[in-house]
Amino acid sequence: MNATETQTRLKEEHAALQAFVGLLEREQQILLAPDTEPLLELSHEKTRAAEALLALVKKRAQYLPAESEKIEAWLRSNAATSLGVWQDIQRMGEQAQQLNKTNGELIQVRMRYNQQALQALLGAAEQTAGLYDTKGKTNMPGSGRTLGSG
Repeated sequence: MNATETQTRLKEEHAALQAFVGLLEREQQILLAPDTEPLLELSHEKTRAAEALLALVKKRAQYLPAESEKIEAWLRSNAATSLGVWQDIQRMGEQAQQLNKTNGELIQVRMRYNQQALQALLGAAEQTAGLYDTKGKTNMPGSGRTLGSG
């Protein structure tokens, strides 16, 4: 493979990674917003983008050394014009990793919040479970006196 083909393939990977980072940023915005409904559709997009990116990474192993540390040296010797693209891919990979970690933490916070809200609702439901008897009359626990009686 010549230097031009190497650069073309690395640019394809760069574009796919950039799109994936964009999805992670959008995911983070949704996680910070009150309405998380769009997450379901985004998760499908994210899965497709991750699969496409993985396919490009696997292809890369066919024309570049497998170890990331060796790629830069190989590019310097064989396709120096692609070195900047490779360095951008590495930076964006780190950015994607950080975004994914942060999004995971945001998801954990939301799950804890939802769990606490659910526990509060269940607790309130248990407290009011004996509010009515089988005939539909109020069955309030208390002192047994009616209101207004002394």
